[in-house]
Amino acid sequence: MVFIAVCLVVLVTLPRFSPVLYPTLPEASAEFDCDDGTLTMYLHFQRLGLESVPIIGNLDLNGEEYMECNHVWLLVKSNDMSIAYDWGTPQFDRQHYEGYTITLDELLYAVDEDRKNSPVIASAQY
Repeated sequence: MVFIAVCLVVLVTLPRFSPVLYPTLPEASAEFDCDDGTLTMYLHFQRLGLESVPIIGNLDLNGEEYMECNHVWLLVKSNDMSIAYDWGTPQFDRQHYEGYTITLDELLYAVDEDRKNSPVIASAQY
């Protein structure tokens, strides 16, 4: 009986937590890639008071070297645990917990470089 009550509570409250647990991101495009998504998630969790760290890596390689990295995602810290988020979704595979931490400044630099080098964005801004 207790199990059923807990299940009902979870089902009723889950939609309220959905925007918190699963930040909404635009679809990947030439103007919005993984560093933009990671920055969006970083700001989302920062507003919630949760510490997070950007991670770069290569999800197709084990033990990749720094220069082999081609993707960025976020590790969100909650108490003694960290949960990897990639494109707004928690990830629990081993690959998302490997890689190299980067600073917020490095992430902002990558986003800014993309914007400078995108013909669509550059023509709209300059």
